[in-house]
Amino acid sequence: MRQNLKSLETAAPRWSFVLEGGEPPLNARVFSGIQPTGVPHLGNYLGALENWVVLQNQYPSVLYSIVDLHSITQPQDPDKLRNNILDMAASLLACGINPEKAILFQQSQVSEHAEFCWILGCLTSMPRLRHLPQWKMKSKQKNEGSVGLYIYPVLQAADILLYKSTHVPVGEDQVQHLELAQDLARIFNLHYGELFPEARALLSKSNTNTHTPHISFTQCKGPLKCPVFHK
Repeated sequence: MRQNLKSLETAAPRWSFVLEGGEPPLNARVFSGIQPTGVPHLGNYLGALENWVVLQNQYPSVLYSIVDLHSITQPQDPDKLRNNILDMAASLLACGINPEKAILFQQSQVSEHAEFCWILGCLTSMPRLRHLPQWKMKSKQKNEGSVGLYIYPVLQAADILLYKSTHVPVGEDQVQHLELAQDLARIFNLHYGELFPEARALLSKSNTNTHTPHISFTQCKGPLKCPVFHK
């Protein structure tokens, strides 16, 4: 049974997005993703999803992806993951993502994400990845880190560049990952010709809550873990 979201839907957005020069250009394209960790909780809704709805009304081209390839950097039960993908898709639509205004898709259904990740990985140095803060933090938590976790930011860059995205909603914990995507766009363009724009960060003016940030590849985490929907 769906919980009453009327108060959430009518409330003003929690953040305003910083746009240089006012209205977005006609060729602007937003990309963002969310891991399929099940039904979103209030932290997800207040931290990212309500603003996804705002962005789809502000920008001429918007792509939202259920990034299941990112989720398998941790062990997953295949049946549960398949169900989580369906639950996440249904929840995003119920939260207000409009297929007429935004493209919603499953990452692994587009094989070019993995293919382009390999190409970009060949342009990325190991020291560059080793010094990213999330790798250092997560690998310490697990005492060791997988190759998938290590190249996670390269896959993020592939997600962004593949669609020639110009803007990415990002929180403070993901800024360095976006900078990697910008660097890889420059390196690729230098070697093979101007092809990819350097995506700009869509930073919120008051994004100070590190537990529920508006990030480009959000996960179900943080203190507000009551589900937006319940059965």
